[in-house]
Amino acid sequence: MTLHIVNQSPYAGSALSDCLNALHPGDAVVLIEDGVYAVNDPRLSASADNSFCLGADAIARGVTVPESIETIDEARWVALCTEHNPIVSWFR
Repeated sequence: MTLHIVNQSPYAGSALSDCLNALHPGDAVVLIEDGVYAVNDPRLSASADNSFCLGADAIARGVTVPESIETIDEARWVALCTEHNPIVSWFR
């Protein structure tokens, strides 16, 4: 199971689209930094069973995270990194 990390706004490039095209069942997606702007993107909820958003980044950007995406802290992010292999960062 792969952990996909997206740090780019879906309005600024193709990182989210590229990530979603590479997803396989059981993979997880973590939205960080400007990637948190994708929390309401319907493609994310339709494609990823395991979607997470770094809470501090959402708060810093004034983004409300829907219940369909789990808000996590840094400790949970580290745990996800230890639970998944490989880890792919999407930042284009």
